[in-house]
Amino acid sequence: MTVLTVTMNDRTTKLLGLRDGFGGLDPEEGLSSGLRTWVDRGIGCRGEVVCWAPVPAHADDAPGRSFDLIGWECFHTLFHLEDFVPVDSTYAEGPIIGVDAQRTLLRQGIALAREVGRLAGELSTPLPLRCIVAIDETNGTFRFHRIRPNESWLLDDLDSYDRGCVVVIDFLARPLDRFHSAHIAAAQRAALFDLVELIAPDVEKACGRLERVLENASWSAFDPEDTLIEVLADGIDSGLVYFDRVVADPDAIRSRLALLPTCPKGLTWDRYDDDVTVCNTESDLQTYLRLLADHCRTVGTALIGVFTGKKGLVLGFLPLHKLERCVELAAMAKAEIVIYSTVEPDDCHQISHADVADRGFDAS
Repeated sequence: MTVLTVTMNDRTTKLLGLRDGFGGLDPEEGLSSGLRTWVDRGIGCRGEVVCWAPVPAHADDAPGRSFDLIGWECFHTLFHLEDFVPVDSTYAEGPIIGVDAQRTLLRQGIALAREVGRLAGELSTPLPLRCIVAIDETNGTFRFHRIRPNESWLLDDLDSYDRGCVVVIDFLARPLDRFHSAHIAAAQRAALFDLVELIAPDVEKACGRLERVLENASWSAFDPEDTLIEVLADGIDSGLVYFDRVVADPDAIRSRLALLPTCPKGLTWDRYDDDVTVCNTESDLQTYLRLLADHCRTVGTALIGVFTGKKGLVLGFLPLHKLERCVELAAMAKAEIVIYSTVEPDDCHQISHADVADRGFDAS
């Protein structure tokens, strides 16, 4: 599995229209057939380097004449996007590649990066990978390299590249068993819709968002947890809220959760103000969440979450009578759902910690 991080300079965000969100990022036509041939080739590792498959034998001698390993990888993975994506160009006076064509190349390059990130996550040993898309008036390039500490192919300030658009997309490796491929089986798709209906305050709106997310995911890397978060943690009608674990404290958690339409009316916050006042450590945070979960149960509600890595925290509420169904759907959707409690789940839900391990379900 991989976590995706995207960095762009100001010129790129302006050209792609991303200041109002990432909704317009994916190419409507999907990944071009020319770039699909690169995906079909796959990527591979040999010695200390990674590049397009089949990896050449001289990779054993890397970096060879290159300055370092990243330089070797960037040289061997580089190609021009306009050679594989049909765009209009002119060789008369003025730009060779117009703004619309540059925008097309950017979107196609980003779509390709997502596929390369998926390939990196499917390697026998998933590795951290960086994809670089660079577009200007003359050409567009794509390259990737393994992420190594204190090494970079680019300047730290992307706005230094003032004559072109630059996108840097990082994929940080997680264990292989956390990776989900782009293929979405019918049963998984149905379970995701059922989960959304179970959790969302506005079911029609949330299912519409899910439909759009799954349409885009049909040709790129897909993660069910990220999908649920994108669909359910959105605006004032959210079913989930997202926190940065570093700054998540009781006050922030209470204030955000209290705004959820699903927050139980009978839940009072003053009953445990003195239990945990700060969350200086991960242990403090877990203690607070478990205490909060127990109080939620007294008003017939479970405190739930969706796994989102070590840095994020996603929380929401679910009526207790829906809990067992939630667990069943999470297993079918291959999504890691967290249910907080200081005690074993109630016998009426017939959920044990052993069941949790087998079903992709986490009890905290």
